Amino acid sequence: MRRGRRTAAAGRKKKAVSYELIARDSDAGARLYPRLARLVEEWHEEIAQARIALAWVTSWKPDVDGRLVLGKCKKASDLDRELAAFDFVILLNKDFWQDARVTERQREALLDHELSHAAVKHDKDGEPVVDEKDRQVFRVRKHDLEEFAGVVERHGLYKRDLERFAASIDRGKQRSLKFEDEPPPAGPRPVEPRTH
Repeated sequence: MRRGRRTAAAGRKKKAVSYELIARDSDAGARLYPRLARLVEEWHEEIAQARIALAWVTSWKPDVDGRLVLGKCKKASDLDRELAAFDFVILLNKDFWQDARVTERQREALLDHELSHAAVKHDKDGEPVVDEKDRQVFRVRKHDLEEFAGVVERHGLYKRDLERFAASIDRGKQRSLKFEDEPPPAGPRPVEPRTH
């Protein structure tokens, strides 16, 4: 009877694996982890002590509005920290990352975006929090802005976070990717990306 069960199971479709840890010594890891370390050193020194893992996600598809999740920063739970040596895992959409139309600047911006979510947790006095094992405690920082373009078009910069974001856009225009200067991508029009 056991033998028959194996035969029946062998003919079944296998469940797809949605996540794949990117090993530091893999081809992808050898390129990604040094880039990650450089970004932390240059722009995110607050989390310099954080242990960050990278993983591919193969199951993310566009939502009903045509938006695609490109990445996500996940804080390790207390149990995760006991089971594996990481404080955060940055999930990267493998299809997006490996798409030939995606530039290195876009990949770097995505990594930078996800690192911006990683933050040190502070107590009410502004001091960094540590746990009973003297480990730094971390948190996930929210986006600086969540708004609809139509609301801003109709009502202007009606909140301080919009004003700050508009000022950041003005300062960042010098470094902007010039999509109009790039040749149009081959194949179907890409979906509107979002990070999460």
